[in-house]
Amino acid sequence: MKNNNFFKPESADNKKGLIEMIGATFIWGSTPLMSIWSGLPSGVFVFFRVVFAFPFIFYFAIKRAGIKEFFKLKPFWPLFVSGIALGVNWVFFFWAVNTIDVASAVSIYYLGPIISMLLAIWFLKEKGNFYIYISGVLAVIGAVVAAGGVHFQEGIIVAFLAAVSYGALGFFSKIATMHHRAVAVTAWQILISIFITAPFLFLNDWHLSLQGIIVAFITGVIHTALALFLWYDALNYIKVSIASILQYLDIVFAMILAFLFLGQVPQIHQILGAGLIIIAGILSTFKEKAKK
Repeated sequence: MKNNNFFKPESADNKKGLIEMIGATFIWGSTPLMSIWSGLPSGVFVFFRVVFAFPFIFYFAIKRAGIKEFFKLKPFWPLFVSGIALGVNWVFFFWAVNTIDVASAVSIYYLGPIISMLLAIWFLKEKGNFYIYISGVLAVIGAVVAAGGVHFQEGIIVAFLAAVSYGALGFFSKIATMHHRAVAVTAWQILISIFITAPFLFLNDWHLSLQGIIVAFITGVIHTALALFLWYDALNYIKVSIASILQYLDIVFAMILAFLFLGQVPQIHQILGAGLIIIAGILSTFKEKAKK
């Protein structure tokens, strides 16, 4: 890992890592737009996203981990469960952004990383600290504030389900990476998601337009494969704690892009709620000083 000189501005590698990480978060921040522009039901959109993404991610996984590592399947259950969580998570998330405004959906969605950390503390016996517990409280308050101006409707419930499944995804991914390379885990999750979302092709009433297929293809290649490559490559140069903080730029980019391209003006309560969740995410990376 080349992340020992993060605070040295002269480090070209560190600058590269930051640029890649910010690029990945910007791409992910624009994903809600792609779902809306596709005109496809969320389950169908996710199916085409993972179908188009898988060949590139599979190639990347083989190149990074090797074919032998990729097919090292024992234990398989965390790969399988986390793959289900990924598919369910994306279906709920894109369902939410097509039902309520992007700012509220994305803000609530980012309860997920906090839920994941709390699950790891409760079930994996990871050590918690004051900052993590405070961040949990702030994140919940932030989500409630962000949703405060929206009538309690289907989209709000779906957004919270997306957050819970996001938390489950992070939790089971953590278990999977205890036994498998992270990049191989991601490839298996994408593959499993293809089978999990395939039934939506028959359950939903939809038609595939040229615009829909182009948008889904771009989302699979750019918003999934390329963004994941940037994310993994950036982790070679910057600390995981810094990456964990920068991921919350997704919220900022999503709100800005929704304003510019969808005319969705962020309300004060949404900005405050998003701000609280971002602060919660940053606090969750802090560590208490060891007592002498």
